[in-house]
Amino acid sequence: MTVRRDLDLLGKRGLLERTHGGAVAAGPLATLVFDEDEPPFEQRMRRQAVQKSSIAEAAAKLVASGESVGLDVGTSILALAGALASRRDLRVFTNNLRVSMLMADGKSNVYILGGQVRWPEYSVIGPQAVEALKSHFLDKVFIGVSGLDPSGFYDYSPEDTEVKRAFIANAGSVIVLCDSSKFGRRALSRIVPLEKVNILVTDAPPPADLVAALSERGVRIIVAA
Repeated sequence: MTVRRDLDLLGKRGLLERTHGGAVAAGPLATLVFDEDEPPFEQRMRRQAVQKSSIAEAAAKLVASGESVGLDVGTSILALAGALASRRDLRVFTNNLRVSMLMADGKSNVYILGGQVRWPEYSVIGPQAVEALKSHFLDKVFIGVSGLDPSGFYDYSPEDTEVKRAFIANAGSVIVLCDSSKFGRRALSRIVPLEKVNILVTDAPPPADLVAALSERGVRIIVAA
């Protein structure tokens, strides 16, 4: 409710325009969109589905044999889990119940973090999940986001964001999966600034200002074919 009141106030001042579920910046920041509400998981699964599949296939190629891998929550991460499900050589750590069920049918070892289940995302959140990650070093972690702009990566949920940061803090390499519909968008929680991420996997080249910001901070961009 506090966010909604703030958006209403900014709208009255002409600094943004309210939209269904969020807001669009006015004036020189007109390309920035703030997402106020988290869309239902099933709706997000249908959105950009082909692009997310391409992103997942490209991201799966980054996983070397025998690696310990962290898989976060989100629809792109679930697509990646599907691309990795036939692998026999991985150790997978996740706070995503959907991912754990999908990959448990495969041959790799799957470890689910403990904590509170956040419905309907079916993510595991809370201090237990965060603390568990401190005991492990992961070769690569794959993070889902709801938005990306020159100031950093964003997510709808503060609770999920805490676990994302714990994944990032205990990883050798941090890889974000982000389809192009999320460029120039923000949400309630900033996960990390750009320089905390090593690789961005997406489906289309980002806008020039975002490419410049990512390059300046050493983020490699992979555009899925």
